Amino acid sequence: MTDPVDPARIRRIWLRTPNWLGDFVMATASFARVRAAFPDAHITAGMRSYLRALAAGSAWFDDVVDTNKVQGLGGLWREVKTLRQGRYDLAIVLPNSLVTGLVPFLAGVPLRLGYRQGRPFLMNLGRRAAVRRRWFQPRQGPRRWPTPMPNYYHDLLDELGLPAGGLHPTLAVSAADDLWVGEHLRGLGIADGTPLLLLVVGANFGASKLWAPERFAAVARHFQERRGMRALVLVGPNEVPLGERIAAAGDALCLSRPVLPLDKLVALVRRSTLMITGDTGPRHIAVAFDRPVVCMIGPNDPNYTNYCLEHQAVLRKDLPCSPCQRKVCPLGHQRCMQDITVDEVVAAGERLLARGG
Repeated sequence: MTDPVDPARIRRIWLRTPNWLGDFVMATASFARVRAAFPDAHITAGMRSYLRALAAGSAWFDDVVDTNKVQGLGGLWREVKTLRQGRYDLAIVLPNSLVTGLVPFLAGVPLRLGYRQGRPFLMNLGRRAAVRRRWFQPRQGPRRWPTPMPNYYHDLLDELGLPAGGLHPTLAVSAADDLWVGEHLRGLGIADGTPLLLLVVGANFGASKLWAPERFAAVARHFQERRGMRALVLVGPNEVPLGERIAAAGDALCLSRPVLPLDKLVALVRRSTLMITGDTGPRHIAVAFDRPVVCMIGPNDPNYTNYCLEHQAVLRKDLPCSPCQRKVCPLGHQRCMQDITVDEVVAAGERLLARGG
């Protein structure tokens, strides 16, 4: 490990967050760890604009800068100039892309921490751990054995010599957002205290993660009839037709008018009793609040997200073609999702509820 970084010498930190909702939530324990280690530093987070709501109410950052996808050399140069103006002492880069490493390098940030794969000369902290991470990760056959993302970020911060941190994600909910959700549910005819079943369509990634709509509907009917729950279908802007189809077949409500913004979604998930989902971003929001989750992992490798499993049931079929991490099934059958039955999902949900999550 490299020599510890002296917090007293670090006055301004650039922390580039992950771009995806789930990865961002899994990194929140690391955000808290950086803040605890550098209590007097000014920490600026660079993040996708849609993720800003997740940082609201936390003490992780002093400032947030939108870092949406760089468009051409002009966009790259604008980001570089922004960082130069910030006069940062330390850059912590959690994503692994070339661009996220190139920006602090070109901006002249003197200390730059990030994994080095594909960008070995852009980072100058954590050399030995970065090499180990690149060449000596465990393998299963020809495949690299992934590390759960909270551990992945935690291990990177170890190279700064920081005090150890936790792995459990944390999110804040404002009183205003919680009030809005309560009023919205009452407007839909759902009384306070009604147990909520959340069904997450999860079509944004690609067709390979989709579970059949009629199966979601069957799960909704089961928990409504047997447990007195109210089923709500969560959708993104591009998932409304599919979500409404599930809702119509399962006597559920599709939250598509309006599609919930991220801050309201977080407040709703905190109220939930059970979530049924694929490997989606809302899954990790539920984990942050220790809400019970049945996750159909499908084509994704579970080793990226095998963390905080006390309140999760992860369903996966061990197939020769899985995990493929593809957005569209290259074989055309999506067996990794379609072989997961309604009975399996219902049984997993019942087990979680029976043990109190």
